[in-house]
Amino acid sequence: MSLFPITILTDFLDASDGTVDRGQLMAAVEGATRQLGVEHFAAAFLPLAHERLDSYFIGENWPSPWFERYLKLNYFHADPVVRFVRLSGRPMVWSKSLKLQNLSSKSRRIMDEASDFGLVDGVTIPLHSQHGMAGVFSVAGRRPKLTPQEVTLLEFVATHAHRRLLALAALPVRPLEDLAVTKTESECLTWCASGKTDREIGAMSGRSPRTIQAHIRNLQRKLGAANRAELMAEAFRRGLLR
Repeated sequence: MSLFPITILTDFLDASDGTVDRGQLMAAVEGATRQLGVEHFAAAFLPLAHERLDSYFIGENWPSPWFERYLKLNYFHADPVVRFVRLSGRPMVWSKSLKLQNLSSKSRRIMDEASDFGLVDGVTIPLHSQHGMAGVFSVAGRRPKLTPQEVTLLEFVATHAHRRLLALAALPVRPLEDLAVTKTESECLTWCASGKTDREIGAMSGRSPRTIQAHIRNLQRKLGAANRAELMAEAFRRGLLR
């Protein structure tokens, strides 16, 4: 690896390891991507198939009009980049991988529109947890294709930032003995972590999807989580999930 990527890596580690909140961590990530000459990045946990992406973002600096359009039209579940990374479980250079795929008209439109907003090419990296793929990290812009060394550097930045984010989640920690988690809530939490939908959990437990949603909301309140992504991170951190 050349001196330049090593300098970027050193700067990122110095900045990220001293962070105390998500905003500072995302600033460290943005600093690394901008040193590579890439204008934009986004990181998000994975919503379930019936959920929207809105509340699952970790951080982003996508062009505002594109970000708003992407969310409004719920493009995430038809995004060919996300689909490829979820199937392969490895980093993807957009221009290299998409040309080998037979894209649907909607998927092609998503990529064409992204390019119109300045996301001409990019790299998307999976974020893994001990239970599988937990999220995605993407960088994109107008610069020439990234080198293999730079993609490796971005993979490290994404992975390190994800781990740091989990370590920072929902501080301070409330002692486990003070948490009154019921058996039913614990079962719902386990099924939710395995990727089951509210309908699937309800069918397995003999409860309605609305009842399952109520149990999940109670868990979010007890663990101080704003959404399901934070709930999973906090549950793993406290040892409620392993």
